[in-house]
Amino acid sequence: MTIASPPLELLLRLSTIDGFTVRHLRRLAEGAPMSLPCPDGMATPVGMLEKGCEAAISRSAGEQAERILERCGRGGIRIVPAGSPEYPRLLGAIPDAPLVLYWAGNRWDGERGVAIVGSRAPTPAGKGFTRELSADLAAGGLTVVSGMARGIDTAAHEGALEGGGITIAVLGCGVDIVYPPESERLRDRIASRGAVVSEYPPGTPPLPWRFPARNRIVSGMCPATVVAEAPLRSGALITARTALEQGRDVLAVPGSPFHPHTAGSNRLLRDGAATVTCAGDVMLALGRKPGPDPSSPEGRVLRFIRRLRHVDEIAGGLKMSPSELIPLLLRMTQSNLIAKKPGNYYIKVSV
Repeated sequence: MTIASPPLELLLRLSTIDGFTVRHLRRLAEGAPMSLPCPDGMATPVGMLEKGCEAAISRSAGEQAERILERCGRGGIRIVPAGSPEYPRLLGAIPDAPLVLYWAGNRWDGERGVAIVGSRAPTPAGKGFTRELSADLAAGGLTVVSGMARGIDTAAHEGALEGGGITIAVLGCGVDIVYPPESERLRDRIASRGAVVSEYPPGTPPLPWRFPARNRIVSGMCPATVVAEAPLRSGALITARTALEQGRDVLAVPGSPFHPHTAGSNRLLRDGAATVTCAGDVMLALGRKPGPDPSSPEGRVLRFIRRLRHVDEIAGGLKMSPSELIPLLLRMTQSNLIAKKPGNYYIKVSV
């Protein structure tokens, strides 16, 4: 057996062990004694290698692997093993990469991603800013990755969809489980435009310790993580820490020093995180050219035509006269910021 391409059946057997990652598989293949910590949120199991050895030869584990294959086949869930071409490249570089990803939705090349995380109980301002930030980043060609939790995560996914872009949800349960229960419609929209992903086999329930563990996947998929709004005790700060441990950039949105909801994100700024006040800040941190200022005429047009719109609709929606709008649209078309379609329709160009 090689680490690069172990048999899929073995990976499925081992994936049923909470906390068993690529790091453990490597130690198992080397026959080394087990003395490694597990990712955040997972209790360190005694005898992890012994559990792995047992799963590799156990009849019951083999039957469980067969059930996983059958359930994935019925549900249209792809199994993406570590080391395969479909496995996100950046995620494969972290020490505790998942053995497999259970993937519902569209393929993703694993590039141009940004993680956006934060409080489950954000302020209205924090939630609104997150939606706008995510929409602008998605419209700019970035894939927004988050955890589909209530609050900031939900705002990040919704904003990306409103921006006409791609978003990836990383779950702390099976991809066939709707959690939170009210997120079924959002889950379906994410899967239709992007993907819903988990390291846990279908049917795995959303138990508390699985959510901190999945945070390493959210940050591991992306070169940068943005903490939009977080108190001092927040799972978003765990994600920020795992991002730093993975050698990734951490950015934060500043908040009022009088507000406990932003105490955690403000502390990240104090400790050296980059400041985010608009999508351009994130673009610069990722080495990408930021788009026009959102308050400029170009920025207003780009925000309005995230979907295909007729020139008359643009003029009415932005309250711009034809003599002002037509030359602006021409300049933006020539700059490849927007594309003109038959019938005087325009749409933003994703780059």
